[in-house]
Amino acid sequence: MRVHQRDVEVGVGGRLLSGRLVVPERAGGLVILAGDADSPRADASGGGGALHGVLHAAGLATLWLELRTADEELAEDWTLRQGSHVELIAHRLEVARDWLQRDESLSLLPVGYLGTGLGSAAVLVAAAHQPGGVQAVVTLGGRPDKAGALLADVRVPTLLIGEGDDADRMSLVRGVFDRLPSKTRKALQLLDGASRGFPEPGPLASAGRMATAWFSDCFRAAAGPGVLEWTGEQDGAV
Repeated sequence: MRVHQRDVEVGVGGRLLSGRLVVPERAGGLVILAGDADSPRADASGGGGALHGVLHAAGLATLWLELRTADEELAEDWTLRQGSHVELIAHRLEVARDWLQRDESLSLLPVGYLGTGLGSAAVLVAAAHQPGGVQAVVTLGGRPDKAGALLADVRVPTLLIGEGDDADRMSLVRGVFDRLPSKTRKALQLLDGASRGFPEPGPLASAGRMATAWFSDCFRAAAGPGVLEWTGEQDGAV
């Protein structure tokens, strides 16, 4: 499969965010990837390449977007613990989504968000802000609970993937699942063997397959009727 890729810059509020756009031939959808340096990276570098590659192999385009500008990378207060930047990052994701819509070759593709680390909460906030703007959301670890009260406004199909070997994170992600609206299509997967941050290659690869299945199914559903219900790996399903 031929894959086209290029570096991009997205202008947001007078700042430039760097990114990388990868588009397989005959792409069936596009996933905006939002993470940080402390999360499993979904670009072509590091262990998170498993996420990147499985999406492309399934015919899904990706936009990896750096959440911080160069000067913000040096700021000590850019941490997930404070959670003070979730709304800012969500806004940047929304701008990136609108930026993609101005590209004629991509504008008709269904779009989803995949958030890791700091991005897990931000993608849920962005989805709450743009209920018709994206067709699917996946969070992988991180702190999706930092989306706060806006969890009740998420109407986009959402898959939460949590670390099955971390009791605190399992409790956290179950709480997020319960706070999503009952009428929203949602699923929870807790991966055995996965500790905080998904450093283990096996669970990370499984997460990549689950995310890909979710996006592919939701994108098909957005295109029209007759799509079977998602049948991902069911260990730890809720």
